[in-house]
Amino acid sequence: MHEGQPDIVAACADLSESLWRTRELLDVLAYRIEVQRALVETARSSWLARSTRDVDEVIATIRSSELARAVDLVPLTTLLDLPATASLREIAEAVPSPWDQVLAEHRYALAEATGQLTRAALANRELLASSAQAIEDALARFHGGDEGSTYTASGSRERDTAGRLFDETT
Repeated sequence: MHEGQPDIVAACADLSESLWRTRELLDVLAYRIEVQRALVETARSSWLARSTRDVDEVIATIRSSELARAVDLVPLTTLLDLPATASLREIAEAVPSPWDQVLAEHRYALAEATGQLTRAALANRELLASSAQAIEDALARFHGGDEGSTYTASGSRERDTAGRLFDETT
């Protein structure tokens, strides 16, 4: 066993624990994003602000966790003669077995989780945008605004004064 091997093994165990924590936080974030989507799909807008705060809180916790992990990595990267900015792949390639496989599995799981979260967040953003547009169109009709719910070939809104719900001229 190499002289620094016990230190490397302990640092790898700490890193693995930190990566598990990050994976758990990403799982919580996925849940909160799904809750947010369900709220939008079921038009439960009264809880949407709370849901958005919940998502923001988890994201802030993940950022703090990542910052702490980056600081905690410095001793391991020093022991491995890697730069402090080494990627998880580089670290996994430099550590002894079985930690190389453990860290590679964490890396794969984190990449999968972040990919799924990105897709879910984009879907939520599109759903929220279309919901906001539907609300804007409904309000424009209700108030008899100059903008209607149809678009011209150029993408601009077409004027629709006939689609009002009530006459405001009284």
